[in-house]
Amino acid sequence: MSAFLRISIVIPSYNQGQYLEQAIGSVLEQGYPALDLLVVDGGSQDNSLDVIRKYENRLAWWVSEPDGGQSQAINKGFARATGEIITFLSSDDLYLPGALADVAAQYRQNPQVGAIIGAFSFWDAGQPAPGAPIPPFLKIPAPCDLTLGPPAVYRLHQAATFYTRAALDAVGRSVREDLRYVMDRELLYRVCRRFPLALSNAPYGVFRRHPESKSVAEILPFAREFAQIYREALTGDPDQDRLRRKMANYRLSRGYVKYAHVVRRSPQTYLALLRAALTFPGLVATSGYWRAYLPSKIE
Repeated sequence: MSAFLRISIVIPSYNQGQYLEQAIGSVLEQGYPALDLLVVDGGSQDNSLDVIRKYENRLAWWVSEPDGGQSQAINKGFARATGEIITFLSSDDLYLPGALADVAAQYRQNPQVGAIIGAFSFWDAGQPAPGAPIPPFLKIPAPCDLTLGPPAVYRLHQAATFYTRAALDAVGRSVREDLRYVMDRELLYRVCRRFPLALSNAPYGVFRRHPESKSVAEILPFAREFAQIYREALTGDPDQDRLRRKMANYRLSRGYVKYAHVVRRSPQTYLALLRAALTFPGLVATSGYWRAYLPSKIE
């Protein structure tokens, strides 16, 4: 093993020029010497190409051409990645100082793992800085099947996830191009079924929440696709499939509650909350459910 573990990071991007430079900078400013940084742009019409060219002499590879979306862009980068550790960073997210050094240290201590996952922070639009880091957790030992749940069994965020090349090659070094929203979760589930994980409380990544991000702008399609990957995992085992259907309903119900928060003080709020309650009644007992309902009643 060389003195420094090579780490490959793919940044897929399309018309995200306002964020792209900070994402690239957050990788390069790590000062990590064995870095393989690849930028896959989908033929952006904004200033993205200017940003990429500004840093092209520090990139292992880049391209700007029309593609089939984020999942295809990730796969283009994964195919060219040469690192022992491989991941992707959305172009509106970023890494925190020291993340790559800690990833390398974790790998050296746990070379058998499938992924190394650290803490992450949310950065909400309009806020001057990211929030406090949220540590990762997994309440059952991996390898495990995350499609079986239970709800809230894990907090493992893509912005703080790094895969080993051995694990990716074992499960298929690609994300599913038919998935628009949860390709990262589906990949995590594949790896988690076969490999242990190394969790670190060190802050690794920042996930931006802004009006244009898919997880904010397209809440219900996101939730429906999340539910889909649980239903696709049905095997015919009645006990396991009952748990997977429960998890599919939970993910869909969570989407209705999130949507209700966005459209509060409107008839859609009540309809979304009704659908949430019918889909997964257990969410009615949570504070998040009532935070979406009460303001609309009071105001």
